[in-house]
Amino acid sequence: MEATQENSSQKDVLEIKVYVPINEVTERQQDMIDDAIKKHPRDRKYLSNTTHAEIFAPSKHDANDIIEHAEANHWEVNFDEKAREITIKINSEDIANEENPVTIEALKFLSTQGDLHLDVKDDEAKDKATAEDITDPTQKTGFVKSNKETRVGRGHAIPIQESIHGYSVLEIAEAYNFPDGDGEGQTIGIIELGGKFEQSDLDTFFAKYNMAVPEIQVIGKPATTPVNDNVEVTADIQVAGILAPKAKLVVYYGTSILNAMKMALADTENKLTVISISWAGSELGYSQQEIVELNNVFHEASLKGITVVGASGDNGALNNKQYANVNVPVNSPYVLACGGTQLTIFDNDTTVEVVWNESTPQSQIGSGGGFSQRIAEQQYQIKASQQYIERFPQFEPYHKAGGRGIPDIAANAADASGYSIYFEGNWVKIGGTSLATPLWAALIARMNQNLGYRLGFINPYLYQLENSAAFHQILEGNNNLYVAASGWNPCTGLGTPNGKELMQAIDNIE
Repeated sequence: MEATQENSSQKDVLEIKVYVPINEVTERQQDMIDDAIKKHPRDRKYLSNTTHAEIFAPSKHDANDIIEHAEANHWEVNFDEKAREITIKINSEDIANEENPVTIEALKFLSTQGDLHLDVKDDEAKDKATAEDITDPTQKTGFVKSNKETRVGRGHAIPIQESIHGYSVLEIAEAYNFPDGDGEGQTIGIIELGGKFEQSDLDTFFAKYNMAVPEIQVIGKPATTPVNDNVEVTADIQVAGILAPKAKLVVYYGTSILNAMKMALADTENKLTVISISWAGSELGYSQQEIVELNNVFHEASLKGITVVGASGDNGALNNKQYANVNVPVNSPYVLACGGTQLTIFDNDTTVEVVWNESTPQSQIGSGGGFSQRIAEQQYQIKASQQYIERFPQFEPYHKAGGRGIPDIAANAADASGYSIYFEGNWVKIGGTSLATPLWAALIARMNQNLGYRLGFINPYLYQLENSAAFHQILEGNNNLYVAASGWNPCTGLGTPNGKELMQAIDNIE
């Protein structure tokens, strides 16, 4: 459940979003869920659009309960059944309306992130309402949202005279030993909350490599188009498109990550196989209800056979704060979290790679990573994170709650080794985990194409390949707190891909 408060200087409106729980899952439906996630990807039976809609439909009883409660308090209420979302608006002018009085006395905040109770009408009920009510399905709770998600990339485009002055996306893919392929039969979803691209930039970029511009469908419109976001959206399309030119790209413009993800899951026209997300927000700014619902939609994506790749962040372990913290959406164990490295490619095709860290005394710039304070690690990651803590016990306090470790994997992200893209009529070099993420999305698309099956939720199988030839392990550097190490580490995860080896190793797992 989520909510936002609009700018009171424009109109004094409290907007509350309530995420309606689904109906109780039947035994038959649970078997279908298990078949879609617990087996090796080659043996899975992913949920169809119809089955997904059936299993994850909102409970009409719970929805009606909230709607009737809102109407009884004279709150404006709207129910989006596909999104499982009820929006309640309380207007300040209506509170004092003698003819139709609206009350806000039944509201009580339950957390500093904005979780609130919608049904505590007297002092006794208010005293009894606690944070435990947030995840209690019998309680009427919602959320007032105050955080705003931003683009992970800084939109720092460095002008270059020719494309050769930055690494081409194809050079980087070759350094990572990408398997052959063009993404034919794959559909890559790209989540965007703002920013736009120009067709002329795409025409010039793909013509440079004698390729046609891939098929692109845009769903929704950007709310804002600042230049820093424009360059990032352009980079998303060029990176994914050059590596998977015959894949269809679908750009989903939403008001939040959750909103855009629900748009993608509700899209029955396109059969998504991969989703790339380069937007984020510190998990410390989200309500518990929003965290839960985000995790729900990423779980649903995995059940439909969609691999979701997210950027870990570009501000190191402290993430532009005075203390360690990690980002949404990569705190979800159903998202493949992508960190950053600095890659150097020499003339003889040998490479050197370290943790991305270009921080200065004035700014934190580097691979985001660490341990979640909101979501526990799943079984597939426990051994890897414990081994890291045993080697570096000074970091145990950050892991004592057993939070999910971030990132899972990594790729080139440094400005110094930036990707050459074409933007606003010029070649520019740009870095960031926001570039590494569509690169990994394209790799997943190529592997799907070659393997003949969708990898979907692949995280558990990647951790089975820890310390193997499937990854280039990153052994040097830090992200302003944690240090690189063999195996898994909170800077670059399991490492960067050795694409062909990785694909074969996944297929060889029994």
